[in-house]
Amino acid sequence: MSEDVMDLDLLLQNAVLNIIQFDIHTRREMKTFNRVRPCYVMSYHKKGIAKLRIGDELFSIEPGTVILIPPNVAHDHFKENPDESVFLWSHFTFEIGGVIDVLKLFQIPYTFKLKDSEEFERVFLQYNELKKQTGFLPTTILRKAKALELIYLVLESAIHMDQQAGSNIQSRSFMEILAKIIQHPEQEFSLSQFAKELNMHPTYVSNRFKELYGRSPIQVQREMKIHKAKTLLTTSQLSITEIAQSLGFSGIPNFTRLFKTYVGTSPSHYRELNRKKIDGYVTKT
Repeated sequence: MSEDVMDLDLLLQNAVLNIIQFDIHTRREMKTFNRVRPCYVMSYHKKGIAKLRIGDELFSIEPGTVILIPPNVAHDHFKENPDESVFLWSHFTFEIGGVIDVLKLFQIPYTFKLKDSEEFERVFLQYNELKKQTGFLPTTILRKAKALELIYLVLESAIHMDQQAGSNIQSRSFMEILAKIIQHPEQEFSLSQFAKELNMHPTYVSNRFKELYGRSPIQVQREMKIHKAKTLLTTSQLSITEIAQSLGFSGIPNFTRLFKTYVGTSPSHYRELNRKKIDGYVTKT
């Protein structure tokens, strides 16, 4: 396995898919204009004709077409005829540590045809049925598996092998840096260190990394540390000092200062608040 594929595999293993909303709609009218969502908007058109407008681009949407709109992108999705349209849609996020948008690792167009529409429809309907069932662990596991299968089917159709993220040397190099940070956020990294590894100017490294992944390398590392700290505070018995040390902080003050900056409260207060929520849930159930 090549190094760039290994890096991508590592990143995908750490990604979490969160389906926020989904449904199947049948409409004769559709007038959605200037919509902006903080998550991905995916719509698969099973039947009927529609239009999609993003900026100055206008797309005709035919049966078998998927629309995939990234977070915070304004778009119009509408119909110009009264014919019946059926579409399967979902709003979701696919992120690493609530920080990195995984789909940004790929060059995905706003619209594309599915390679296997029947398979996608079958899995979507299975997920729809499983979502109605609650309280049984194997069903929960299968539901997560089906959600990931849907994403796989979408990516399989959207990505051409020669357009895959990391297809050029420079992109692969930046992906290597991202993989290092994701795997070891507790290590001491610096912009100058990354610049030396890539033989590039630090400012260019920071700006290019931010262009690719939405944040600078140091921002990603800090937010990954905070995400891991929140998890440890709510799921482990480690002390605040032990958590700070495990994340590479030189002392409690530095850890508390950064945590407050991102979360708005101290680590100890955050732990207390979230344990009360968990205890209250356990008591009710």
